[in-house]
Amino acid sequence: MMNKLKTRQVADSADIRAFFDRLAATYREAHGRADRLLAYRLSIIRPLLGKQHGTLLEIGCGTGLHLFELTGLYEQAIGTDLSSSMISEADTLRERHPNCKSIRFAVDPAEQLSTIESGQIDTVLCVGALEHMPDKPKVLRQIARVLKPGGEFICLTPNGAYCWYTSIARWFHWDTRHLSSDCFVTRQELCGLLSDAGLMPETIGYWTFIPKGDMPSPIYWLLSGLNIIGERLKIPALRGGIYLKAVFKEGQSNEPGKSTSP
Repeated sequence: MMNKLKTRQVADSADIRAFFDRLAATYREAHGRADRLLAYRLSIIRPLLGKQHGTLLEIGCGTGLHLFELTGLYEQAIGTDLSSSMISEADTLRERHPNCKSIRFAVDPAEQLSTIESGQIDTVLCVGALEHMPDKPKVLRQIARVLKPGGEFICLTPNGAYCWYTSIARWFHWDTRHLSSDCFVTRQELCGLLSDAGLMPETIGYWTFIPKGDMPSPIYWLLSGLNIIGERLKIPALRGGIYLKAVFKEGQSNEPGKSTSP
């Protein structure tokens, strides 16, 4: 059967919230074997984690799949999401988690993070959610605000320069976005956004992301082959995902637009 994504038109954050609220109760991995893909993403995230394991914050946490796996490494773990239904599902799962007392969830858009005090977070994690956040500069400023000096931002997101987005899908006039507000950034664009927010890129690379659930099956197998070539020959346009670790600069203010540097 041929999968073909159809972009949903949204007007504002209320529409985005409603979209994810509808997904929450039946949310599942759409791009392949859920257990394998979760293990793969965690294998990328764990080596990026620094030595400060006080508080972990995952923004756009959904039902908390990644946070639950990492919470044992931190004294406290916090998950935030725009969708109240996603947070409700995450809270239900939290009740059965062995570290439930050290985990909390909150309905809190990443552009606001009103439930998080400035300079309190050691690690901010964002997996497969940045592309759904329309105001990325504001999101990154909030991340800088809540991080401690030397705190880290770790992100996995689609590669805006991926050939599926820039060429193949365009040739066939296929949609590549779930929501009209979705935006995939390139490595260069992401580095610029991080710098503007006072976050210093420390590690950036490419990971295997092929949105299987968004494309016809034959295209998935084509892109799988191209991914192998791209990984071996280091061709970014053939890799579907970007991963990064950025650090909040020493001497930067945690208030957006301000700096304590001379």
